[in-house]
Formats: sequence, structure tokens, C-alpha cells
Amino acid sequence: MPLFHDAFPDLVRELEREARDGVREPQLDLLVNAARSHWKALSPEQQIDARPMAEALGALTKARPGGPATAGAAGAGSYAKAGSNGGSYVSEASGSNGAGASSGGGPSRSASAVGTSVPGVGYEPHFYEGPPDPDLLLAHIGLAGFRPGQREAVTAALEGRDSLVVMPTGGGKSLCYQLPGLASSRLTVVVSPLVALMSDQLRRLTEDGHPAVMIASGMTEEDNRASFDALRSGLARIVFCSPERFASSWFVSVLEQRGVDLFVIDEAHCLAEWGHDFRPDYLRLPVAIERLGRPTVMAATATATEAVAGEIIDRLGLRDPEMVRSGFDRPNLSFDVAGFEGKGTKDGKRALLLGALTDPELKPAIIYCGTRKDCEEVAGMLRDDGHEAAHYHAGLPSDRRAGVQRAFMDGSLDIIVATNAFGMGVDKADVRFVCHWAMPTSVEAYYQEAGRGGRDGAPSRALLLASRADLSRLIHFNTQRAIEPETVASYHRRLLSRAQDGVLEMERPENDDDRTSLAIVERAGGARLAPAASGRLHVTVERRLDPRTVDQICREAKDRGWRAYRAIEAYAFGDTCRRRTLLDHFGDRTEGAPIGRCCDVHDPDLGFNPPKALKKRKSSGSGGGAQEPSPNNPAPEVYAALVVWRREAAADKPAYTVATNRTLEAIADVRPTNELELGAIKGVGPAFLEKFADDVLEIVG
Repeated sequence: MPLFHDAFPDLVRELEREARDGVREPQLDLLVNAARSHWKALSPEQQIDARPMAEALGALTKARPGGPATAGAAGAGSYAKAGSNGGSYVSEASGSNGAGASSGGGPSRSASAVGTSVPGVGYEPHFYEGPPDPDLLLAHIGLAGFRPGQREAVTAALEGRDSLVVMPTGGGKSLCYQLPGLASSRLTVVVSPLVALMSDQLRRLTEDGHPAVMIASGMTEEDNRASFDALRSGLARIVFCSPERFASSWFVSVLEQRGVDLFVIDEAHCLAEWGHDFRPDYLRLPVAIERLGRPTVMAATATATEAVAGEIIDRLGLRDPEMVRSGFDRPNLSFDVAGFEGKGTKDGKRALLLGALTDPELKPAIIYCGTRKDCEEVAGMLRDDGHEAAHYHAGLPSDRRAGVQRAFMDGSLDIIVATNAFGMGVDKADVRFVCHWAMPTSVEAYYQEAGRGGRDGAPSRALLLASRADLSRLIHFNTQRAIEPETVASYHRRLLSRAQDGVLEMERPENDDDRTSLAIVERAGGARLAPAASGRLHVTVERRLDPRTVDQICREAKDRGWRAYRAIEAYAFGDTCRRRTLLDHFGDRTEGAPIGRCCDVHDPDLGFNPPKALKKRKSSGSGGGAQEPSPNNPAPEVYAALVVWRREAAADKPAYTVATNRTLEAIADVRPTNELELGAIKGVGPAFLEKFADDVLEIVG
């Protein structure tokens, strides 16, 4: 009777404290119900031995403040002497603890079960007790059929086989690990960086009485404590947590003592430096998996190219994994791109967006912006036009962000205008329109955000408002986020200076440069990382850092950034089918099968045509004719400085022999910061770079 015996002292202490305070604490319902479950698992002989403890708990439970919990809640039962035959000393006033599966393994939920989205608040869990059969598990949660790929992923987990699950946003990844998690009395750990996603999944599970908890930094101390108690007691079968938790050796020890059956890494592309959302915190997960006894591992993501998938498999050491790719096509989504150029870009975007939103069928809507300033301006513009709109970005106080998100989720807000801080893991099924006010940084980011529309299967539209000025912003972003070898070497020197005998304990790096530098130092053999107490890192610093490895890693990262730039540029300004371009990017060779419209290339929508749409340019040949307007938006002062420089560089020759006006305009628009960026501009060739690169970069810098 170890579990019942171990839970007894803590539960008695908490019930006595509750009695002293005189206020009923709903989170204790979880522990009461767990003790009841453990009691029922005892043999008759063990129950006789545990009779004094059961009677004590019975007395405390009956005397709880506020009387019995609401009907069907976990604390509704009481501990009482049930007879003199040596049988059960624990009886339930409600007549059920929710754990009895039907003979057919179908739904066993109590009609009066109370659910909540806050971990630790009482609900009556019902445990699946049937065989590890995908169909019976599906029936247990009340669903009738699997989506493509789900059965294969669930079966692999139930059979103890590793898997990589790649499904588009809205494809049903969460079911792939929730069903195996409910099937086992051992623990399923789900790691995700998205608190909103975990909260939403937890709410859905606990509302139906399924035994799950979450441990996150944004929760109250009481809720986190209740979640840990449910973990240790054996009540919870699924725990949601963030990757940062694995910096705590104590947290890993709690999981280790409980026993982990399935380890799930959601948003697994964060593990890959090839991915668009690389997070160094994910790099400690392979060590945690080994420490937990190498349970079955499932990696899940919506945005994995073939290169990203390969790196995920290598980093996690997946063993002959089941490869589940359900296909990237979202048939109910249609894709449109409206291109803009020149000084009228902002007015053109405004006119098109306001015109589109006059259609009530395009609400609810998400408008993504590239900057916080744009978020606030666009939301204000929409409100001025009579729309219910609010902005959302990381600069807002957390309570305000939560309020905006809540209003959008419950339908009291029609439109949310957000940076990419919004939407990760938010499951609002009926979004009808996703518009990007500016170009995102990659095709992966775009498809993930656009995929938040139409998760209910009904038609939804994705619109990208693209401008040449966006390309300049993306070039600047690429340049700013590039990590140079000297930055990494400098970070390594800082570690050495702080270390004593080659060892130091440090807080987790907070800014992106330091996080990425630390990851590169580790990969290049300059440091070994291990979790330390209180979420800190134990770092063993090596004297030598391999400069060639650092150079290679930095160069690869920079090249990936520019490939991502070229891919989103090709999608926005290309003239091939948008759907086909997206599918090809992710290595999906299947034929697209849209329901209704496909995209603006095949089926233009005049309502989505901008006043100044970018059209494919035709050469004017040698016959003259009117010159087409420039596609560039040069900074006037930079362009003027380049014209003066060109006059001096040309000396006695015509100015165009150095560079045409159009080339100077492009340079003044893009404002490159290195030769690679300068060489990517049309009209700039090897000879120009050799002669003029240093002068031009100094002018535009």
C-alpha cells in the first residue's frame, strides 16, 4: 500500500489546515480522490492494516468546510466505515469515481463531472482501464474517427515505438499523444513552449474528467503545488510543461520517481537550428530523456521541411522512428497575395483590408503585423472604421494580453491585430480570415500563421499584403540576427573569466544572442551543460573553442537565413500556384485538392486586387516608350549620396557605366550591410563588388 501510505501524511496535514482556515480549498479534491483510488487498489489484507488511516481521513473529509463539493466533484465522497466484513472502508457518496470503463471500453465519463481549466481545481477524473486499442481509446474520449496519420502515430506510441509526427496546423497532432497518455497508468510528459496551447489542451481534457495537469511559470504557487501533488500521487497521467523546466534537476527527479511511459516534444522544430523558431532550451531534452530511462519518444511539429525533420531525428536520437506525414495541404484554405510598391503602399493596404472586412463572412479575423507599432496603428484604423478590433503584442501587460485573447476566443471581439506573439497554440476553430499586413520572415512562419484559419474545416482565406519595402525590412532582420564567430568567441571568453576551476553555475541566458552563442559554444566543444538547482545551468567550460567549427556553424546559420528570405520572396512575388509553392517547400509532392478557390494565380478575386498591384514586367526593348515606375522605395538622403558618389567614381565616363539609376535606387532601398546582400541586388555584379563595394557599404551604413 505504498501510494496510499505515502499520500496520507500530506493529505491529513492539508485537510487539518483547511479546517483551521474554515475555507474549502477545491484543489484538495484532487488529493482526496487520489487517496480514494489508491485505497480501492489495496488488497483486503492491506485495507485492514490501513483502517486507522482510512477512518482518520473519513472524519476529516466529512468535516470539510462548506459541506460536500458540488455534485459529482472529486471531493464529494467521504471516508467512512462501510461495513464489518473487512471490506472497503472508503465509499463514495456519488457512487462513482469516474474510473470505471464500460465493458466495451467506450466512454466512461460521469454525467455530472465538473471540469475546469485551472490545474488543481476539483474534478472527478475517470481513468481508462481498457486495452491499448486505438479505437477503444478514441471512443473513450467520445470521438468517432481518426484524421489522416493519427491512427499510425497513436499505434506507434502504444507499441513503444519512437515517432516523428508532421501534421499541418489544425491537423490533430495533440490527439496523437493524448490517447496513448490516457491509456497508461505511467506518465506521459508533453513539452511545449506554448503556454496558451497547453492551457487550452488541459482545459479540454479536464472538462471531460481526464487526468491531466500543467506546470508553468505563469501559474500560482498553489496551482503548481497541486499539480506536483497529483504527479507524485499517481492521479495525473499527462503533464504539460515548458522546456525550461528541464533545467531543474529536482523537476526531472520528480518525473523519474513517478516513471515516464511517453515523452512528447511538441513544436519539435524548435530543436533544429534549421528550423524557423530554434530554441536552445530544447537542447537539454535529449539528456533528460536518457535520465528518465529512455521512454518512448514522440516528436511533433506542423512545420518541418525534410532538412528540419532530419535534424530532429538526429538530435533526439530517435530509434527507427515511425514517420507520420499526413500531408501539408489545407484544402479549405485559399491563398491570395496582393503586391504593392511605392509611396502609395500604406494607403493601398488600408483600402484593400477595409474593403475585404466589409464582408461579414471574413470574421472572426486575425491580422498579423511585423511590428508593435503597426499592430497599434492597424487596430486603431479598424476601430475608426467601425470594427470591433484590438491589438496584441508582447509589449502589453500580461493581464491585458490575456483579456484580449479571452475576448477573441469567446467571440466578443471580431478582429485581433497581432505580432507573432499571438496564436501559437490558440485553438479557435472558426477563424475565417488571416491577413498578413507585412511579409513574415519565412514560409514556415507564414504557413503556420495562415493555418490558424479554418480549423473547423469550413472555408477560410489567407491574404498576404506584400511590398518591396518588406524585403528591405527582412534583409535588415536577417543581418541583425546573424551571429558572427567573434560574438561566439567573446561569449566563450566571458564564460572562462567567470568560471572557477573551469566550472560555473549561471542563470539561463535571457537574450537571443546569448542563448544562441551558448548553444554554439556547446556544439563546438567549448562547454558542457547540465541542469542545476532552481532552474540554473551547470557549465563546465573548456579552455579551447574550435574556431573552424564555430565558423562553420555561423556560416550555415547565415546561409539558412538567406534561403528563408529567398523562399518567402519567391512565394510573394512569384507567378506560380501559391498552394503548389507551399507544398513543394515542405517536400509534399501530392496534388493539391482545394475545396473551392485555390489561389489568386488560378482564380483572381477582384475584391482582393490592390490599387497598385505588382504585375510581371515586360522589357521595353530598344524602341523606347514610357519608362515603367521604379519598384524601389529608396531613402532620399541615401540615394542623393549615392548619386554624388557615382559622379565622382565615373570621372570622365558616363555615370551609367558605374551603375544605373535603377540600381542606385535599389541600393538605397535595401541598404545592404555586407557584400553578400549588396551582390544580391539586380545590376550589381562581381566587377562592381570588386571596385566599389567598400565605398557603397560605407555610404549606406
